[in-house]
Amino acid sequence: MTTVPGIDVSYWDAGIDWPKVRATGQRFVIAKATEGISYKDPTFDDNWFGAKSAGLLRGAYHFFRCNVDAKKQADYFIEYVRTVKDDGELPPVLDLETNDGVTKEKIVPAVKIWLDRVESAFGKKPIIYSGQYFLQDYLIVAGGGPPSWAKDYPLWLAQYPNQYTDGMKPYLPRGWFAWTIWQYSDKGVVNGINASVDMNLFNGSLEDLYQFAGVKIVVEKPRTHKVAAGDSFESVANKYGVTVRELVSANPQLLKAGDTLNVPAAVAIPQESPGSASSQRTYTIQPGDTLTAVAVKYGTTVAAIASANDIKNINNVKVGQVLVIP
Repeated sequence: MTTVPGIDVSYWDAGIDWPKVRATGQRFVIAKATEGISYKDPTFDDNWFGAKSAGLLRGAYHFFRCNVDAKKQADYFIEYVRTVKDDGELPPVLDLETNDGVTKEKIVPAVKIWLDRVESAFGKKPIIYSGQYFLQDYLIVAGGGPPSWAKDYPLWLAQYPNQYTDGMKPYLPRGWFAWTIWQYSDKGVVNGINASVDMNLFNGSLEDLYQFAGVKIVVEKPRTHKVAAGDSFESVANKYGVTVRELVSANPQLLKAGDTLNVPAAVAIPQESPGSASSQRTYTIQPGDTLTAVAVKYGTTVAAIASANDIKNINNVKVGQVLVIP
């Protein structure tokens, strides 16, 4: 079974080092945006642009409160995601976890109201996130199965095996026949995150994931790195946001000071087409700036900036240097 690893994050995972996360092999992230009509995750924009700067595909999720008006919740989510002026690549997500004392007869139509309104705003069919038993108990209609429209939405299933091994699959709720994402652990350990994190698998290849997100795979130009005393494949990989395997594959030689390594480019999210207004932006390096900080500021990737400015060493930028921002 071919899968692609990813994570989901919220306020509890604040202060993430995104290049290190990408270097662990993660390829997508789903970030909490809102809950009900009274909570906006304060780390959403940092997670949103930090993940993009490292070349990860991104989606936003809303924690649904069944005892709150569904239309108001949809509008609340839409408005907050739109504040970052970047809808992301993956479809938006409806997080169904608690019934809040509401019956299934009221939950089913409320869920559909949210799904329809958010799809109309973003032009993508939202993902439904939930657990096996919630779906079997609350997202059902007369006869015991899910509503007929449920099959039209990708399923992100939360189900935690006692011990995960490669090749495992989740058990599907009654009446559901396919899963798109599986959240298989809520106690994951990922370099770059100083907290337990939810671990996920996309059901398909990397090409399938990009097709699902509706974007093309774009590989930036490779970079080079001059090995310094104390460097290791792991430290260099973490610095540039690539996996150790990718770095070693591009550099089969032994590592020694003074060598020049070829740093393979991470798969990047496509930027706007050349000639658009945003492709002509420039930025002047200020004291304390790094390419990572500039990439986060403008919602692009370090690799894209380095490629657009023919930068060989991403750690060697000078105050006053004018960068073209792709």
